[in-house]
Amino acid sequence: MQKSPIKNKKEIKEIRQLLIEIGDSCSISDFEEHIQMKAVQESMRLWRDTDTLAGFGYVDEYCNLWFETKTGKNLPALEDEIIAWGIHCLRLRNNYSGTNDPLDHCCSAANTHRQELLLRNGFTQGIQRSLTFTRHLREPVQVFPFPPGYIWRSVNQYDSIESLVALHQAAFGTENMTVEYRRAMMNTPQYQQELDLVAVAPDGALAAFCVCGFDDEARLTGFTDPIGTHPDHQQKGLAKSLVSTGMMLLANSGTQKVELGTSSENIPMQRLALSLGFDLTAEILWYSKAVPPD
Repeated sequence: MQKSPIKNKKEIKEIRQLLIEIGDSCSISDFEEHIQMKAVQESMRLWRDTDTLAGFGYVDEYCNLWFETKTGKNLPALEDEIIAWGIHCLRLRNNYSGTNDPLDHCCSAANTHRQELLLRNGFTQGIQRSLTFTRHLREPVQVFPFPPGYIWRSVNQYDSIESLVALHQAAFGTENMTVEYRRAMMNTPQYQQELDLVAVAPDGALAAFCVCGFDDEARLTGFTDPIGTHPDHQQKGLAKSLVSTGMMLLANSGTQKVELGTSSENIPMQRLALSLGFDLTAEILWYSKAVPPD
């Protein structure tokens, strides 16, 4: 196997094709956002078997290792090498920043091969899981009304990226969403501005958000997350109104089912999903490995 950094758009197309071939077992759902990020571009490496792309891996700005290998190429030596590269990348970052961040990775609860691989490489399973809820749109969608004085609309040219990021950060109480990442979300091929929804308070302030869109080119599967409500406007039902509005818009576009993702720790969002007719359909496990600086 030969390892090399990513060089051009042709190689990005190769990765996209590999992800399509892997299909539902793919562990990377946000590649189009990731590939726009500087940290990803710098850490991305491709492994080739002669001229064939056998696998790739990178570490994002949140210290998450992402990788996939070609179907039939799940060789332990290749996977171990990709993981070793991820550890090397994060160790360099920790050395530079003086931090002691661990390397994280996630995989489907059904992917026992990946779980065994991670354990063999010194990762430990965490308590938190990522949950996927699914709602089929065979029946009409009930759209829940907004509180008096509140309205919804799509993001427009007057909404600065900074204001959308500030809303996201306030809703989640973290700084994980950045201007760079929000811009990357809005620059992906599948981004639909008309499905990027916000709730507006009576005083004109942005009160809540729900980013909707399509997961496939045929637009048969949609999504209604991330979702969040500013602390000043919580407990008013804004999230339920926004998500149900997004579901209605997706249904009107011909979408057959909608997915919503959240954390196992986010009980309110799980309750919201269940109240809107979603069912829990998948679980993602998170693993972590300590990477102390040299």
